[in-house]
Amino acid sequence: MVKKSIAALCSFVLLLSVFAMQPLSADANSKADGIIAEAKKHMGTPYSYGGTTPSGFDCSGFIGYVFEKEGVDLPRTASQQYNVGDSVSKSNLKKGDLVFFSGNGSSITHNGIYIGNGKFIHSASSKGVSISKVDDPYYWGSRYAGAKRVLEDETEAVKSETLEPLPQGEFHDVDEDFWAYGSITTLAKDGIIRGYENSTFKPSKALTRAQAASLLARALDLPQEGTDTGFNDVSSSNVHAAAIKAVKEAGLLNGNSDGEFMPSEPMKRQHMAVVFHAAFDLEGVEYDGEFVDVGSDHPYYEHIQAVAGSGIANGNADGEFQPNRETTRAHFSVFMDNALND
Repeated sequence: MVKKSIAALCSFVLLLSVFAMQPLSADANSKADGIIAEAKKHMGTPYSYGGTTPSGFDCSGFIGYVFEKEGVDLPRTASQQYNVGDSVSKSNLKKGDLVFFSGNGSSITHNGIYIGNGKFIHSASSKGVSISKVDDPYYWGSRYAGAKRVLEDETEAVKSETLEPLPQGEFHDVDEDFWAYGSITTLAKDGIIRGYENSTFKPSKALTRAQAASLLARALDLPQEGTDTGFNDVSSSNVHAAAIKAVKEAGLLNGNSDGEFMPSEPMKRQHMAVVFHAAFDLEGVEYDGEFVDVGSDHPYYEHIQAVAGSGIANGNADGEFQPNRETTRAHFSVFMDNALND
């Protein structure tokens, strides 16, 4: 009887230990699996411009519908969805990430949901809801514009809340072997770029135009006097207002024809090239190479060639500059560190 009780107790303890190792709530992986499963239920659903229901989807309507089924709210259009979440590199894609494409070389025109193994599910105008390859050499590969991670890993979120504060310039998510470690550490110690309250840096997070304005103002020591920017989408109470006014007056960042600064829009690499071209007087600087995705007819060809020739920014191993890719906090740190030490 005693042996049976001991055996039962051991079994119960073992069972408890198994449950203890399981997440207490659904994490990003389980949400992604649920989203992908829901998405696949609609394979073959026809494409419908403006469609947001199973009777017919457009690309962003399809994504919004399946994400909502898992309790994740997203903006309506592909370009709006491109402005949420954290940027991720193509080599670091995970299930549930959103992948984006540009058909005209500048604006976002299509998106889908990454499902693993180099594939994504989407509502295509030609096939409806279907699965394609991200690197499809005949179409999608050349139109790839970037990816966003909108699913938060709840276990990581809980972990980040308990992180200990670190000295200035040190961050829990930037190890010494991280490719941008030197630049991030240098700029952070100099007070040019800052981390978050829990001593994290979020190096893959896209840099917005407003944030870029503040970083540029600090790095270039621009006078920040007054908060009346003259832009109808930037109130005087905006935390970046003084910096936005400063970079505007310095001729580094301007708004559009509608008088908007678009403070929440991400800074793309091509736009950052224009800013650095002006900020560091790179007129006439030449690059002895070429980028396969930046032809001489590109509107920012001169600026991109100049930042490459100056050593501020480089391309990738495939010879691409990726002009439409968002500038992440890590990218900006390297650009600025290179520029200041040129």
